[in-house]
Amino acid sequence: MFTARAVASMRDNVEHTATRLLDDLDGETGTVDIIERYCAQLPVAVIGDILGVPQSERDLILRFGEIAAPSLDLGLSWSEHRRVDEGLTSFVEWLREHLSSLRDNPGDDLMSQLIAVRDDGVALTEDELLATAGLVLAAGFETTVNILGSGIDLLTGHRDQLELLFERPDLWANASDEMLRLRPPVQLTARTALRRTELAGTTIPAGRMVLLVLAGANRDPSVFPNPDRFDVDRENANKHHSFSGGRHFCLGAALARAETEVGLRTLFERYPTLVRDGLPVRRRTRVLHGYSAYPVRLRR
Repeated sequence: MFTARAVASMRDNVEHTATRLLDDLDGETGTVDIIERYCAQLPVAVIGDILGVPQSERDLILRFGEIAAPSLDLGLSWSEHRRVDEGLTSFVEWLREHLSSLRDNPGDDLMSQLIAVRDDGVALTEDELLATAGLVLAAGFETTVNILGSGIDLLTGHRDQLELLFERPDLWANASDEMLRLRPPVQLTARTALRRTELAGTTIPAGRMVLLVLAGANRDPSVFPNPDRFDVDRENANKHHSFSGGRHFCLGAALARAETEVGLRTLFERYPTLVRDGLPVRRRTRVLHGYSAYPVRLRR
């Protein structure tokens, strides 16, 4: 689903969608919440195309994404836990109906292809399809919204780096990795030790959960010189752990990089003097890191 070849074909769609969204913003003279009007809309369109979601139902992706985001956090209040649980239940019910609709009326989308694929006559089960669709939504929506918002914040706050990108557009791909390093949309994750393990002089018993702070690893000064500096020309920017690693490496990493690179390049090529116009609002989640609102003023 997310092979280099498949993502390359999606890249043109990302650019087309970004251009269309910016066309809708042309003429805006006041303050615009760039998260609501652009950063959220771009991944919704991309994920909607992957899942074969009709235009009339794509607002549901926004709603489910917002509801599901706190589910990754620890220490939810009972009321918030119930709200998340009810939202996820509603999402699964909707998704079952959507998959049924795709079986009856398949399209050119990747989810329709997964439904139809057979390996020695064996198809993916309902639970496998639900899990795949849920993973695509959970991993491909909120995280992309967050890195687009953080990228805008970094570039508007470091005009020298933005000017360098205008002079050397070949650096946009590297700049996207530098943004992912400095502002990872997923701040931390956890792993469970399968067996007793010695790590840096510490004994981790079998079955013990270990919290991995990805954001901290991304600022290791022994790996990244001057780690707090935003440098779009950093030689090893792609050595970050924002996509995890090994068997846990993010399935949609290539697509996330494409959306970040194309989404931000297209935005700043259209509005090179875009500026912040008010106080941004950070998300309240601990694991996911980004902005829920970011007011800007657009300038052609």
